[in-house]
Amino acid sequence: MKLLLTLLALILLCTTASAQESVVHERDTNTVSGASRDIRVGTANNPVMTAVRLEENEFITIDGFLDEESWEKAPVATEFTQRFPDNGRNATEKTEVRLLYTNDAIYVGFMAYDTAPDSIMAPLFRRDGNQPSDWVYVSFDSYNDSRTAFSFAVNPRGVQKDVLYYDDSKEDLLWDAVWEAKTQIHENGWSAEIRIPLSQLRFSSANNEQTWAVNFQRRIARNGEVSFWAPTSQNENRLVSRFGRLNGIRGLEEPTRLEIMPYAAGNLLRAPDPGTGDTFYNRNNFGGNLGGDIKYGLTSDITLTVTINPDFGQVEADPSVINLSANENFFSERRPFFLEGNEIFQFGSTKTFSSYGNPRTFYSRRIGRAPQGSPTRAGESAEFTDQRDHTTIATAVKLSGKTESGWSIGALNAVTLQENARFQTPSGSRENIAVEPMTNYLVTRTKKDFNNGGTYAGGFFSAVNRSIGGTYFENFLRSSAYLGGVDFEHNFNNRNWVASGAISYSVINGSSESIALAQQSPVRYFNRVDSGKLELDQDLTTLAGFAGEVSLQKQGGDRWLGSVTYSEASPGYEVNDMGFQNRADYRAVEGGIVYRNTDPEWFQYYEFYLFTSNAWNYDGDHINQGYGSGGNLRFNNQWSTNYNINYNPREDSDRLTRGGPVMISPESFGGNINISSNPNKAISFNLGTFQRFESGGGATHSYFSGFSVRPNPSLQISFTPQYVRSKNMAQYITTAPDAGANFTFGNRYVFSEIDQTTLIGNFRLDWTFSPTMSLQTYVRPFVSSGSYSNFKELAAPRTFDFNQYGENTGSISESGGQYTVDPDGTSSSNFSFGNPDFNFRSIQGNAVFRWEYRPGSTLFLVWQQQRDDFADTGNFDFGRDMGELFRSNPTNIFLVKASYWFGS
Repeated sequence: MKLLLTLLALILLCTTASAQESVVHERDTNTVSGASRDIRVGTANNPVMTAVRLEENEFITIDGFLDEESWEKAPVATEFTQRFPDNGRNATEKTEVRLLYTNDAIYVGFMAYDTAPDSIMAPLFRRDGNQPSDWVYVSFDSYNDSRTAFSFAVNPRGVQKDVLYYDDSKEDLLWDAVWEAKTQIHENGWSAEIRIPLSQLRFSSANNEQTWAVNFQRRIARNGEVSFWAPTSQNENRLVSRFGRLNGIRGLEEPTRLEIMPYAAGNLLRAPDPGTGDTFYNRNNFGGNLGGDIKYGLTSDITLTVTINPDFGQVEADPSVINLSANENFFSERRPFFLEGNEIFQFGSTKTFSSYGNPRTFYSRRIGRAPQGSPTRAGESAEFTDQRDHTTIATAVKLSGKTESGWSIGALNAVTLQENARFQTPSGSRENIAVEPMTNYLVTRTKKDFNNGGTYAGGFFSAVNRSIGGTYFENFLRSSAYLGGVDFEHNFNNRNWVASGAISYSVINGSSESIALAQQSPVRYFNRVDSGKLELDQDLTTLAGFAGEVSLQKQGGDRWLGSVTYSEASPGYEVNDMGFQNRADYRAVEGGIVYRNTDPEWFQYYEFYLFTSNAWNYDGDHINQGYGSGGNLRFNNQWSTNYNINYNPREDSDRLTRGGPVMISPESFGGNINISSNPNKAISFNLGTFQRFESGGGATHSYFSGFSVRPNPSLQISFTPQYVRSKNMAQYITTAPDAGANFTFGNRYVFSEIDQTTLIGNFRLDWTFSPTMSLQTYVRPFVSSGSYSNFKELAAPRTFDFNQYGENTGSISESGGQYTVDPDGTSSSNFSFGNPDFNFRSIQGNAVFRWEYRPGSTLFLVWQQQRDDFADTGNFDFGRDMGELFRSNPTNIFLVKASYWFGS
């Protein structure tokens, strides 16, 4: 803690001297005056655009033709500058942009001239897609904070995309607005007309004349060109702060920012008969839901969003995985309400090229998580159980916005109801039991900008409160969890350098049983038998700790870049009630240098980097050390390749024995290489491999590829297979107490070798009928087998030495799917465990028809299918496994969901 605070103070001290210089530069950059038909007033790098108000008798029809006389009187923005591929050079094609406005909306007209109109890439795909295409963008920094921008894009076929830029250069592709765009392809290029309601932007109407920043962007896919009206360089990590100025917008009235979107959904679940006589089984389960979202502008700066009884049936399912570790898997958030605008709640990470990994303080998938209780956990005898796989979210409220004075504000509060399950006892009686308590989730975030967006200081607070008093939940769930923290970021030297840091403190409360479980979790293992710093306290009812990270990064300027980062998390730090964390108890230092050339003679771009990583736990064990090198290279034909090489010397592992003594992880060497063809071609692909070798005999061989085909502009087909073969020489099996195990603290830590083979595929077919109507499908097969052999026990702490049963110690036998071990040949310390061999097969299928039948209003038709099969055989056989997979009975889900948007 003292070291972390000292580093924070030193970085702040070192950067203060350049703060005034940075402020002066930013003022010079953003101060312009006057406007005329020549929009290049001021400097070449900071152009000025003037918008023209439409008269009351003037109207713009959004049809893609710029044929209204009103467009002729608007100043023209032109003279675009490349960012890619030829950094700083003039754009290869001419682009003209005009801006008009009324009290209700802003109108943007693009004319994208093209000397090769037959080469315009104009595919048709679903809104917000990322397929290769030509594009035009308009982006408004209506907050005028040099950090945030609302961006609207359209391709030549009228496909829309909206992006929220934050922290100057980061993108939130999941932000959605309601706006209109139409396009036309001509013999000399293509044109676009865009209407953006002012209700979709955030600005203060208190000022008679608006002071906004703006930028326009054009992308030409065939040569990988990205050009901007206000230039942005590859050598800078800046976008919004490089925008030009927008003048001429006056007399705007406060828009009515009220949006209401009710929905209705119905579904049918058809599951196979398990064949167990389950009395809760129903061949056809029908269900339905009603709910909706409300979005209201409390002020010109702050927006309130409410969701009531949300339904996420159209959201893509998580992929299948096999987890042989003690920690949970991380799955990305996919639910729209929690995705949109989630950038305000990001806290704890810093600007760096390499980090040991600060815990994620907000993981929205905790809200509505799978129930953590069960009849069995409550001590009930349940022959059959009827239990949902998620918790019902009654309501969630989100407050977000940014004030004119530079305060960013975010708050989210969600309530999940008590979730109940039905079960049948062996005697045949049916009963109900709670499997998840009623819970309130709260997260808040504030940030204050300084120095024209070049500096911010912020705070974070979260709270989880569960209603578990007097219930069996007290035995394993915490009653409450709180976390508070502060962070900062300071850009200096023309924003080519950045210092950033964060520190937070967590507290969890509960019964002594629940806190004891937290102490023994894989995150920290307070019960580790050889730790001199950690100790399990069975009487604790509170656990607290801190975590922090501080970084100094050179992110722009010349070709040499780099960063250094210090991270620390005390053993008691815990965020898993609201966040996601796999480990505490570490102090880590990471560093790296990058050489980047954005204008080489024979290529489009290349970079090479070196990095190092070292970490220790609070006992001083060297738990991580690594050295690596890599590079990225992009050729003039838009092919690319990258590689990475890593070396890890021998490390101290305080996790492999799962609460036992430290053992050694053998040194390893690995690397990967990947090559990709031009993604803008009708047929493209990538091929790659990852190889890793351990001195102890372990190895991983992974081969992956991707293929994409576009038979016509409205159809996209892709297939991404991956094959992985690995051998782990020390897969944990179990811990067997034995007072005779003198060398390992009275326990036998049992391991084995495992040969694992995994085959993964992802086949997608997207068919788009119009910019507002699409069909997206995918099929994801997954097969993984694991064969365990050579069962053994750790011979001594801080080694990678083992005594193998039946070879150099004791004996082992197998009968009826159970292994029995006599570890010392005396038959007095025998223990057993089940046969861990596995062969898991899964295939997921999904089809989603989406129709935006009016702006903001959608109809979804969804079909999902899941097939699973498991066998206790450990060998992999492609023909057999795929055959068994398709012979397994499917579970089918059919969903219809319709929403209607009311707004302006």
